[in-house]
Amino acid sequence: MNRRHFSKILASLALSGTSNIDSTILKEKITIIGGGILGLSIGYQLSKAGAEVTLIEKDFLGSHASGSSFSWINASYDKTPLSYNTLAQLGIRAYHQLQKELNLDIKWGGSLEWFKSEKNSKRLINNVRLLQSYQDPLAIQIINHDQASELEHFANFQHSQTIAYSIHEGAMNTVSTIKKFSEGIKNNGGKIIFPAEFKELVYKGNTLNSIKTSVGEIKTNQVIFACGTNTDNILNSKMMRPSTPGIILRTKPIKPIINRVIVAPGIHIHQQNNGRLIIGEQRGPGIQHDERLIKKPKKFPNHDFEKMHQNRILTIAKEIIPELNNLEVEKTTIGWRPLPKDGKPIVGPIQKLPGVYLTVMHSGISLAGIMGQLVKEEILEARTNKLLEDFRPSRFT
Repeated sequence: MNRRHFSKILASLALSGTSNIDSTILKEKITIIGGGILGLSIGYQLSKAGAEVTLIEKDFLGSHASGSSFSWINASYDKTPLSYNTLAQLGIRAYHQLQKELNLDIKWGGSLEWFKSEKNSKRLINNVRLLQSYQDPLAIQIINHDQASELEHFANFQHSQTIAYSIHEGAMNTVSTIKKFSEGIKNNGGKIIFPAEFKELVYKGNTLNSIKTSVGEIKTNQVIFACGTNTDNILNSKMMRPSTPGIILRTKPIKPIINRVIVAPGIHIHQQNNGRLIIGEQRGPGIQHDERLIKKPKKFPNHDFEKMHQNRILTIAKEIIPELNNLEVEKTTIGWRPLPKDGKPIVGPIQKLPGVYLTVMHSGISLAGIMGQLVKEEILEARTNKLLEDFRPSRFT
């Protein structure tokens, strides 16, 4: 896919609607398994188009990766090759539309990212050059610490001469976005059921007839799995690698101090429109924590241990934003990232399971906006989309 082809895709998506939707498909029942940002976005688009949608979640909405995310909407250097980066660029565009449509709480302004080591800085330069061949070269640039300081007056850019400035990126209030999507589904006539755990697919011959859940049987003709880290367990597949944890701190509101997403050595941080800071670590846990993390805990074993990690992360954050004094942490979460084996999204029908469609990706926050639209079109218009051809589950079989 080249940039000219990408421009044509953008134009076609801008004009796409629901005119090609098969009315017989709208009469069918569609069930979504998973109440994270991805499942909710898909459910919103399907229900808006007129489909009969039921979404189930085994815990509560946003209880897994989405609710513990850094919430960065990006198309940055790690999203390669072009087909992946194209989805990420479309994701940004989709969120601008959804922000108008649902009054989503998203703060735009771009991102600033740099590394300490010369090796990683050179790699960043090379990847930025690659991205500039994918998209508008002015959308991502290498700037120095003086230029970056004009954008973020309170940040310490550590005299870096190699800072990637991505101007179109932003960050969302994921808690609010999850609520808006769920309200949209209900307003469109859809159902959301939780806690309700998926148990089994029920077929009549080769036709999907229903699913069994912890709250009973649900009649359905189509199932969309958006269950993140639980994908391999549910589908008895080997498409995912072991998930990794990330600690996120959410502070109480403070005065406006950060305008963009800052991705610095050891830390990433942004400030929501409500004044809260969202701070994430980059180092990850050491091997000394391996045994404790086997069961994928979402909370720390005790308050002292939690406080120790809070202080460690806040100390690094204050090195980057020295003005961060007397911060009060409102919530600390441990999130577990869904990680496809090859790092790319997995989207499409499961060939051996009629009526089953899978969506799972590490970049769920960035891509959920566009995935809702693309999955809706594939299912309701019964057609394949070239944008998704590199991401099919069949590549793992």
